[in-house]
Amino acid sequence: MSSIKSSQSRNGLQAAEEKLFRSERQRLFLCLLVAVAGIAISILLAQMLRKQEQRLAAVQFQHDAERRIEAIQQAAIDRLSVADIIEAFYSGSKLVERNEFSAFCRPLLKKFQGVQFLGWAPLVEQSNRESYERAVREEGFSGYEITELDNNESYVPAGKREIYCPILFIEPFDKFKLLLGFDIRSDPARRSAIDRAIATGRQAAAFCLPSGTDSMHNRVMYVITPISGSGTDSDRPQTIGFAFGVYDIDSVVEDALQPFTSVGIDLNIREHLKTGRGEIIYSRRSPLGDGEDTSFSGVDASDPATSPTPVVSVIDALDRQGEIECVPLKCYLVQHLTWGPTLVLITGITITALSVGYLFLLIGRTARVRRLVTQRTQELQASEQRFRRLVEYAGDTIILHDSNGRIIDANKRASNTLGYSRDELLTMYISDLDIELISGNQLRFWSLPDDEYPVTFEGTHRRKDGSTFPVEIRLVPMIMGGERLMIGLARDITDRKQAELKLRNEQRLLREMLDLQEQDRKLISYDIHDGLAQQLTGALMKFQSIEHMIARNPTGAQEVLHESIHLLKDAVAETRRLIGGLRPPVLDESGVAAAVEVLISGYRKDDSPQIEFIDNLGPRRFAPPLESAIFRIVQESLTNASRYSRSERVRVELGISAERVVIDVRDWGVGFELEKIGNGHHGLRGIRERVRLLGGSATIESVPGQGAHIRVELPLLHPVER
Repeated sequence: MSSIKSSQSRNGLQAAEEKLFRSERQRLFLCLLVAVAGIAISILLAQMLRKQEQRLAAVQFQHDAERRIEAIQQAAIDRLSVADIIEAFYSGSKLVERNEFSAFCRPLLKKFQGVQFLGWAPLVEQSNRESYERAVREEGFSGYEITELDNNESYVPAGKREIYCPILFIEPFDKFKLLLGFDIRSDPARRSAIDRAIATGRQAAAFCLPSGTDSMHNRVMYVITPISGSGTDSDRPQTIGFAFGVYDIDSVVEDALQPFTSVGIDLNIREHLKTGRGEIIYSRRSPLGDGEDTSFSGVDASDPATSPTPVVSVIDALDRQGEIECVPLKCYLVQHLTWGPTLVLITGITITALSVGYLFLLIGRTARVRRLVTQRTQELQASEQRFRRLVEYAGDTIILHDSNGRIIDANKRASNTLGYSRDELLTMYISDLDIELISGNQLRFWSLPDDEYPVTFEGTHRRKDGSTFPVEIRLVPMIMGGERLMIGLARDITDRKQAELKLRNEQRLLREMLDLQEQDRKLISYDIHDGLAQQLTGALMKFQSIEHMIARNPTGAQEVLHESIHLLKDAVAETRRLIGGLRPPVLDESGVAAAVEVLISGYRKDDSPQIEFIDNLGPRRFAPPLESAIFRIVQESLTNASRYSRSERVRVELGISAERVVIDVRDWGVGFELEKIGNGHHGLRGIRERVRLLGGSATIESVPGQGAHIRVELPLLHPVER
């Protein structure tokens, strides 16, 4: 008998060891499965956060680039006004002497950075060349002759051609006196601009290389202004010469970008051609680039939100157009990246390791770990905001007026914007257009010294039809004919004002949605603390007591084991209930109608109202966002009806009408007054926001004592085929 008992004991011990081995193997398998899942989810969350940072960097780049383009456009407008001033100077004088030209140009050169020199060049025919050169030499310029540049960039006597345009006046004279006699018509680009100016009688522009530079150097811009005189055969004005200015594009751009810090943006200016992209006129490299490629590294190019592209804007330069192009560098993105994704990854891996440790010590924790991972994945979904930029260049209204407010001149943009013809504007006063000037508050600007200009402020303009619009006004004084006049540049900022209002509204809405999200998180944490955590704690305590009871009270230990298993089953059921509250699996497996049926079955209790469900959808499937929205709306409506309505019955109906999903929930309870619903009632607000985001409509009706009726219509979103 003893040998038989010994054999049975060995067989039982071997069976127990085999069972323990199988349990350990299952435990290791579950730990490995959880570890792989946790690391994968952590990497996914880190990638999602990194893409979100890249999207924000793309939006910031659009903002930075457009601000710089706007500053360059404004600087170009200021500099091109010099050509208009010189033209007005010649138009107001019958004969301009050299000293008069010098005195007039010196303050302009001092005021406008980027204007290299200003000059005057008459038209000289071949037959009059010798007499012209002799006349200039008699004025004191003994070595004066008409010259041009040869292949070695040396000034040599100009070759024989039909018409010359030699420089006669130039300022600053001491710096550029070697250019006296240089034929500005000797270069093809300047010659083309001169011919256009003669043909049209208007100013023309040309982009040329500075003397002694290679083809990759930034260009300078010549502005050619034709000056007319009386013809010999008729009274028709003829072009007798050209006032011209040479602008250093590099200096103009540097002056415009001086207020901005370097953030890793390269800038190019090209000629704007209808047939395609022209050659680069000017190129400015960011000091932060250090020769790197002008592209973002690590950015998904298939996603427009995370793939910044160069920002291009067209700028008018008299009869020519240019394209300003801002190109992002890789260092720009680096400046906008943080350690957040890495910290998320490290945190996720740490949490996974802790979860594996708990699972290894306590069988049954797998369900909880899965639920936590799923919950965190859902909580980290971020809503994207797209910002509309309303700073595209559209031109400015320019009006010249005297100290009495009488309009002396106005450009075509003013006529188009205000609705008046130019003749009508010349009979009006600035106070007829600017509402702020009626009270005389802005007349104080006339007493300011010149060094405090330009002055920028906001005002309101009135059109001919009586409508008004906000503007940003920039005032610049000028002296003409001994009289101090004022140039006013007005820009319509209606879009900017509307954008600011919309942004404030969106920020308010975002804060409200974040408050709602925080409330949901609190409710979930309460459910975990009061339910699942208590059950798991009780099971842990019972498992710990088994170790002390198994030797002295095997029967009691067996009962405690059964109780622990029962607690774990309750914890599993509670976990499934929480998962179902967040997003029931039946919603993805069987559709929204089946999910609503399961939801309603959970409300059918003794103390709950009788719920009638009318399903006109059947097994039809929709896109996941639409199915989720339908489920949440029904869930929130039933929650309100069960908690507050005191109704004995509730009716839920789902259907389709005119390509729209219809959700109809009605109760016959105590009702409520809609106007007395405060900010603390997030349920109805949540329904309205879900409907608004999907482009649907929501009608909520309730009368005290007559129940409540919620009707929602959502546009159909069909599932994406895979």
